Amino acid sequence: MHDAHFHFSSKILAAQKKYGIPSLCSAASVKEWQTAMENGLRCSCGVHPWSASHERLNEMKPLLKQARIIGEIGMDSVWCDTDMTLQKDVFVKQIEYAYQHHKPVVLHTKGQEQAILDILRQYPNTYIVHWYSDWAGVEAYDKIASYFTVGPSVGKDETVTNLVRKIPLEKLLLESDGLEALEWACGDVEYVEALRRSIEKIAAIKGKTPKETERILDENFARMMEE
Repeated sequence: MHDAHFHFSSKILAAQKKYGIPSLCSAASVKEWQTAMENGLRCSCGVHPWSASHERLNEMKPLLKQARIIGEIGMDSVWCDTDMTLQKDVFVKQIEYAYQHHKPVVLHTKGQEQAILDILRQYPNTYIVHWYSDWAGVEAYDKIASYFTVGPSVGKDETVTNLVRKIPLEKLLLESDGLEALEWACGDVEYVEALRRSIEKIAAIKGKTPKETERILDENFARMMEE
């Protein structure tokens, strides 16, 4: 079991330590990065589209240099009203930086899947697509992305379930996205139980046992963290 994408909470950290769950925390601010570092977490960082601004990008630049993985970054026209021109400018600057310095990228693609895909084609890299949930473009993203983190709504959200059907198991990873996301997607479900549920749902879709599915998913995460 692992968690390839989550936002910090002490409750999640306690569960990860108790059960030995390797993970990748996502930091979208200097404070979030400092908290992750203080707790000994492996962490990606980047300017999230919800808080896109040139001021935030300037604040985060020193951390982009420190981070081995950039993200989550992207564009979002569904869950925020941040100016799209500004979102794109901040996104492209981070994509260019990651490309120039050979750093993998965690992507947020909500409502802007095609626009982001057009940008990614200009900057070949290791791309980790976070909680992809759009019917269109799955095959196109499969050609460009190295990994997809499966949101905890798998088995409930048909678009996420469709992703698992279409993407090879060797490219899939587990994610919780944090406590708020778990509550939104699954209701009152305990953290480890939610990850276990995702494994079982993925196994059923792929026609494998949960044990074999968990082994392959964990191998994917270990490989991704070494790239």
